[in-house]
Amino acid sequence: MPDKHLMIAVDWYGPYINISDAKENARNDYDDGLYICIGKRAHERKRRLQYIGLSERLFTRLSINHHKLSDVEREVEFWLGEIATAEPSGRKLKVTRQTLDMTEWLHARFLELPLNNKKRKGLPYRSATVLNRWWKCDYDNPRRRRPHSSWPDLIDYPGCSLPVRLVWFGQKQRIISNI
Repeated sequence: MPDKHLMIAVDWYGPYINISDAKENARNDYDDGLYICIGKRAHERKRRLQYIGLSERLFTRLSINHHKLSDVEREVEFWLGEIATAEPSGRKLKVTRQTLDMTEWLHARFLELPLNNKKRKGLPYRSATVLNRWWKCDYDNPRRRRPHSSWPDLIDYPGCSLPVRLVWFGQKQRIISNI
């Protein structure tokens, strides 16, 4: 029997305008999590999503000596991601949590992040959907706009040779106060 579809919500916090700020916040507020880097590499004219990574000790991965992050030279910002949904039940197949692994994989593969070489090569091993939500650095206030226009609100990978959907929530929204 195939695995059931995995639903993942990720809360992204930022922007952190340098790696030391991101590292300090990761040290204080995160154990495991994700990080994404936006910026320009040499000879690029436009800012773009460059790299996504994960770690079980997030602050240890955020370093100026990072093998990929050092390639992003200008207009750099970092976002730290925290999985907001439960891990699927059942037997654990890998050391890395499935929700972290699949979030990294879906972003790297379907957003075609240039510095993620390995996770761009093959398709994910199971179907999954990632919902991205963005928050300010104070951890309380949501951001009204996404950090970058090419970063979708939803990545839906249904597997089974069905098309992948990248969804940007549009202008027409009805906001209902919870008062």
